[in-house]
Amino acid sequence: MTQSQSEKEIEMTQQEKLVFASPEWVELGRKVLEELVAKHGEEGQKFSICEVFTGAPEAIADVDGAAAWYFYVDGKTARVDRGQIDDAEIRIEADWQKTLPAARAVIEPGQAPPAGLGDPDRSQTGDMSALPPWLLELHNRLAVQTA
Repeated sequence: MTQSQSEKEIEMTQQEKLVFASPEWVELGRKVLEELVAKHGEEGQKFSICEVFTGAPEAIADVDGAAAWYFYVDGKTARVDRGQIDDAEIRIEADWQKTLPAARAVIEPGQAPPAGLGDPDRSQTGDMSALPPWLLELHNRLAVQTA
């Protein structure tokens, strides 16, 4: 008996689970974002985001105990890296462990994340409503591969 395509995709996804906010996870985020920006990005559309996850596991944490990543989108190009930046238009800071359920949750377009997901003490600056709707696909594609 041969596996169906969806069974193969599920098996591959299960094998490729990555630690949330690890260097490998950020690299996957870079690849996905570059693909999405090339497909959906528009000239003149610019935004930047920095996410900082405090209390991260030692194996992925910086000297302050956080795992962080950021990205800049400018038209059809994206720049992604690990670490914190001060000039992001949107900055989110939350506890790594408390954020993990939200990082793993697939969110349907137009739907709010399920209640109880994420860190209730998270802080955010910037206007998330200004982000393009296709950015949800970045979250969802990372969610299914987050260990």
